[in-house]
Amino acid sequence: MSTFAKANDDLLSSNFLAKGQPRNEGSIMFAEVVVDSYQDPTKRLFTYQVPENLVNSVKEGKKVVAPFGKRVIEGYIWSITSKRPPFPTKPIQAIKGPGFSQTQLKLAKWMSERYLASPLDCLKCQIGGKGEKFSSGPSERITTLILVPYASQVRLRAATNNQKNTLIGSRSAVFAPLPNLQKIVVEEPENWNYKDERTPYYHAAEVAEKRAEIENLQVELRPQNPKIKPCRVIDLGREKLAGNFTLVSQPLEDTLLRSKITTEEAKLIGSTKLSRPTERSKGSTIVYVNSRELREKIEEELQKIGADKNSYEIAGPELFSALGKEAHYTVWADVDTLLNLPDFRAHEKIVWTVKKLSQITLEQVLLQTSFPQNPLFADLAAGNLEEFHRREQENRQELGYPPFTTLVKLTFSAKNSAKANLEAEKLSEKLKNLDSQLTISPPYESYSKIPGKAQINIAIKLALQPKAGRPWVGAKLAKVVPPDWKVEVDPESLL
Repeated sequence: MSTFAKANDDLLSSNFLAKGQPRNEGSIMFAEVVVDSYQDPTKRLFTYQVPENLVNSVKEGKKVVAPFGKRVIEGYIWSITSKRPPFPTKPIQAIKGPGFSQTQLKLAKWMSERYLASPLDCLKCQIGGKGEKFSSGPSERITTLILVPYASQVRLRAATNNQKNTLIGSRSAVFAPLPNLQKIVVEEPENWNYKDERTPYYHAAEVAEKRAEIENLQVELRPQNPKIKPCRVIDLGREKLAGNFTLVSQPLEDTLLRSKITTEEAKLIGSTKLSRPTERSKGSTIVYVNSRELREKIEEELQKIGADKNSYEIAGPELFSALGKEAHYTVWADVDTLLNLPDFRAHEKIVWTVKKLSQITLEQVLLQTSFPQNPLFADLAAGNLEEFHRREQENRQELGYPPFTTLVKLTFSAKNSAKANLEAEKLSEKLKNLDSQLTISPPYESYSKIPGKAQINIAIKLALQPKAGRPWVGAKLAKVVPPDWKVEVDPESLL
């Protein structure tokens, strides 16, 4: 039996005993098959008998044809056993092709366990042709795979790459079939853009390490740890006391005035009289706005004060996918949009963002907040994160957050809140008595709203996954979560 629950006998019509099926216990083999059919929403495993004429050619990973109810479907062999299941089975009809390699199958089995995902999703996400990739030669000659966090960086990174026999790609390139691969390089593995937004919601940096282990490859993680610049913290509370209720503070306005291009300076841009191309250039101040909703509002406020459009640019998170960007000053206008989120990763994301802004800023980073008394801002003002890391480690250990536990977020979507709430209540009841190792939150609404949809989440804390071969409570969880629930292991956010 698979780790995914078997449905009732009426639904599992493929498991009825075929007429004339041999019963010689010593020679009978059985295969768990991943059924590739849109009519099986559960995407679980189905058990078939291996007929005598296929015993010598059947192999895990191969593509097969088998009966499924009144139809004939294709699927992939997940595992083979001589143990007879406690229910009748039908035979596989034919082997259709090679399907997936043994290394692909091993990776899929690990992903299914790690991400509590269906076997079908863990196989099909490895099919080539997805994502942005650039190769310096044919796949047979590629020996090094370099992963970058943003698709927009692939060709830019390729233009500066002098290595031969290299493939550069975004997260899905981690599955690229490269028969002579020797090394995987993951640039900026801490970037959350490596977390895929589709089932099985894998993290490409984790998958890269596991693939390297399976294929006996070298793996090199290249984290970006830019030095954080001492930041200037702007108190928006004081701005309000002075009668300014906008996000364009007086220090921000003063910064834009310092960056303003005069008519004479504009004539000098591009000439040999300026020693550096970035000096007093267009966009010499970047106004970073995390919230898409606030960008237009801040643009209007800047226009009201007569800010010179040549002296600044407004940018959001897409700024970090650009290469070679520089500015004299960077002002993060809406830090509180992250600070106020009820999310345990909020401070971590602020620090990551400030590091990124420091990397592209020549002079000073300014942070606007209504909560300057928060200890985090003292650390950022000093340009020293030792205290932040100590506090973060202590808080996460005390509250049981990663890296000390595994988090799972379950999400159900429906057209109306009544349906979503009903399904959440039903699953909550199932989970309550599942295992004492689970810490389960009450159902709660998703922070981000999708028009026409109601979304309900349930957050679960469980013990870290043990070493291979030892039971994990996550396997129990996978059995009881209905297939119409979205399952994310170690999500970027619980919201």
